[in-house]
Amino acid sequence: MTFPSNISALAIAVSTLVSTVAFADDSFRQHDAHVHGVVELNIAQDGNDLLLEITAPGSDIVGFEHAPKNQEQIQAIQQAMLTLKKSSSLFEINSDANCELTDSYVNQSLSKNGDDHRNHDDHDHSNHDDHDHSSHDDHDHGSHDDHDHSSHDDHDHSEHANKHGEFSAQYSFSCKNIAQLNEIKLNWFNHFPSTEKISVQAITDKSQQANQLSKNNATLKF
Repeated sequence: MTFPSNISALAIAVSTLVSTVAFADDSFRQHDAHVHGVVELNIAQDGNDLLLEITAPGSDIVGFEHAPKNQEQIQAIQQAMLTLKKSSSLFEINSDANCELTDSYVNQSLSKNGDDHRNHDDHDHSNHDDHDHSSHDDHDHGSHDDHDHSSHDDHDHSEHANKHGEFSAQYSFSCKNIAQLNEIKLNWFNHFPSTEKISVQAITDKSQQANQLSKNNATLKF
């Protein structure tokens, strides 16, 4: 998966944040990353840059976690993507910090190709030809029956049933006065009322914290 240049550097900080806070917080170590009603929000500061990375189950966003089955579900996904791209309607950073959005990346895994067209094309053309021509004959005649019936059902049903579609987004902000970063208010619950709580892992120059937000407590304080 390819992220905008500004985001990719800060994504490393988020990875470090999650592992660091996980070791410091026993309750987070036992937390399942994909639970209906629970959204994950990671926040990391790097100098004057601030990265917000959010992951949400498809059920929280559009009410289902499988590939869209009709036009109504396709439109629901498209509308959700548009909502997630509008960071200003989801997050309110206190104005004193003077933060401005510089990069954003939104993706979903319910549709087969999501929104990541570059990666989809690489997979579709570079690997497909090798599989189709170089080993097709051996696979098709030598072990076709074994693969098709004994393994295919296991792969299709057991693995696919355990796959949960989700939405993910990253937002990179540049803050002219980041020392004044005091709070971030989340309007997430107004847009996605199926969410019960947001599990937050945050690391800034001021603090490192693991917290939970809800509809009645939707402001993160630093």
